[in-house]
Amino acid sequence: MPEFRTEPLVVPSVSGLLPEGERDRRVALTSFATRASEHRVPQREIICYECGKRCSVPAAALSAHCIHCHRHLNLADMEIKPGSHRLTVRTAGRVFVPAETELSAPLSVRCGDLEIRGHITGSFFCTGCLTIASSLQLSGAVRAAELRVEKGACVTLKEGARVRTATVAGHVQGILRARGIVRVLRTGMLEGDCAAEQVAVEPGGQWLGQPLR
Repeated sequence: MPEFRTEPLVVPSVSGLLPEGERDRRVALTSFATRASEHRVPQREIICYECGKRCSVPAAALSAHCIHCHRHLNLADMEIKPGSHRLTVRTAGRVFVPAETELSAPLSVRCGDLEIRGHITGSFFCTGCLTIASSLQLSGAVRAAELRVEKGACVTLKEGARVRTATVAGHVQGILRARGIVRVLRTGMLEGDCAAEQVAVEPGGQWLGQPLR
C-alpha cells in the first residue's frame, strides 16, 4: 500500500495574502452579509398599552406581540366617527376624534396618542400625548405621558388625571398629578389641587388650588 502523506497548505507568497480560492470565498460571505444588512426590516418603537414597556415592531405592521407580556397589540391608527357604537378602543397607534363626533356612552380607550376635537366621555390611557381641543366632562380616570388642553377647551376631570407633564392653555377643573412640570399658559386656568415637580404659571394664567404631596 502506498504511503499516505498530508500535504500542508502553503501560500505561495510571504505577503500574508490568502490563497485565491479562500479569498474569493470570504469576499462572497462578506458581500452576502452586507446585502442582508441592507434589507433589514425598518423598525419603530412603541409602548405596550398592556404592560407599559417599550418594544420594537416592524414599521409597517398593523399588529404585533409584546416581547415582555406577550399580549397581542393592535398598531393601527383609528378614527372614532359620528354614530360609532364602539365602547372600547385598544391600539398602540394614534386615535383621532373629529369635531363632528358626539357620543354619550362612555368609552374606554387605550392608545398611543389621542386627539379629541369632538365630544366624548369615559376613561383614557395614553402612552403618548392626550390633546383635548373641546369642552368635555370626563367621567373616568385619565392617564397620559403628556396632557395638552388647547385654548378655548374646557375640561372637567371627575376622577382627576395622572400624567408625566401637562400644558394648560384652556380651562381644566379637577385634581392633576404630574411627575414633571405643569405649565399654565397665559390663556389657561387650572382650577383644582395639583401635585407636580413644578407648576409654572405664565403672566395672565391662573391656578386656583393648592399643592398636593
